[in-house]
Amino acid sequence: MQNLTCPYCKTVLTSSPKRRTACVSCSRPIFVRKGRLRTEDEAPALDFCARLGVSATLLDKTRDTLSKEFGHPASAADAAWRVMNTLVSETKDYHARGMIYFQMARFLWEEGKDHLQIAREVPRMELAAWKKSADAGLLDLRAIRLTVITAHEASCPNCRELEGTELTYQEALNSSPIPVPECTNETSPTQPRGWCRCIYGLHP
Repeated sequence: MQNLTCPYCKTVLTSSPKRRTACVSCSRPIFVRKGRLRTEDEAPALDFCARLGVSATLLDKTRDTLSKEFGHPASAADAAWRVMNTLVSETKDYHARGMIYFQMARFLWEEGKDHLQIAREVPRMELAAWKKSADAGLLDLRAIRLTVITAHEASCPNCRELEGTELTYQEALNSSPIPVPECTNETSPTQPRGWCRCIYGLHP
């Protein structure tokens, strides 16, 4: 364990936590990530970055940079968002970009923020990948159909209404039917917009 003080109040701890605990002094939650004690703000930011192969070191450096830009301490969430935006701008592969956009949308969703615009980039990246294949002569977009696939009974009623809907590539590109804006999956008092799990299927 690299640090044995509370990441909030800096009280010296009498033991080395192995999992989430509460500070005996300030009672705030302490999280353990990679052997270091982290705050409630830092832990989810680190988790999202780890899913994208981003190290804690890069996140911390980005946070320091932002703090200098802002003129006050930046949050770990701000740093994670900057890292993800940098990643997506530097990534050319559409499938990889879609994965980054997915994590960005989920990050916003878990923070109770509106994630719809970012979430729409996930299927758009899939459409762009198919267009790239078509341009390379590997796929004929005029001969295929896209089908909306839902999580069936696990989906909300609004999403189930789209189950099996067939679209052309151009129709999907123009109308962006998924994610469903009115999805109610996993809604809560802090997150009124649902997390839509609808995807496209591709068939002749």
